[in-house]
Amino acid sequence: MIALDYTVVIQIFAFLVLWLLLSKLLFGPFLRLVEERERRTEGSRAEAASLREEGERLRADYEGGIESAREEGLRVKETLLEEGRRANERLLAQAREESTNLLQAVRNELQQAMQREREVAAREAEGIARQIAEKLLGRRVG
Repeated sequence: MIALDYTVVIQIFAFLVLWLLLSKLLFGPFLRLVEERERRTEGSRAEAASLREEGERLRADYEGGIESAREEGLRVKETLLEEGRRANERLLAQAREESTNLLQAVRNELQQAMQREREVAAREAEGIARQIAEKLLGRRVG
C-alpha cells in the first residue's frame, strides 16, 4: 500500500517549485520563441503573398505595355504603309503626266518635222516637175 507521509508533501512541494522554475526559465522562453517563430513565419508568408501579388500586377502591367506597344507598332506600320501607297500613287501620276507631256512634245516635233519635210518635198517635186516639163517641151518653163 501507499503510505502518505511527509515525503509525499515534500515531493509535491519540490515538484511545484521545479515546475515554477522550469516555467519561468525554460517553458516560458521556449513558448515565446515558438510564438515569435510562428509570427515571423506568418509575416514571411504574408510578405511572400504580397510580393506574389506585386509580381502578378507587374507582369500584367508588362504584358499590357507589350500589347500597347504592339498595337502602336501596328498603327504606325499601317500609317507608314498608307503614306507609302499615297506617295507611290503621286509618283505614278506624276510619271504618267510627264510621259504624256513628253509623248505630246515628241508628237508635236514629229508633226513639225513632217510639215517641213512635206514643204521641202513639195518644192523639190515642183522643181522636178519643171525639169520634166522643160525636157518634154524642149523649152524653159516658168
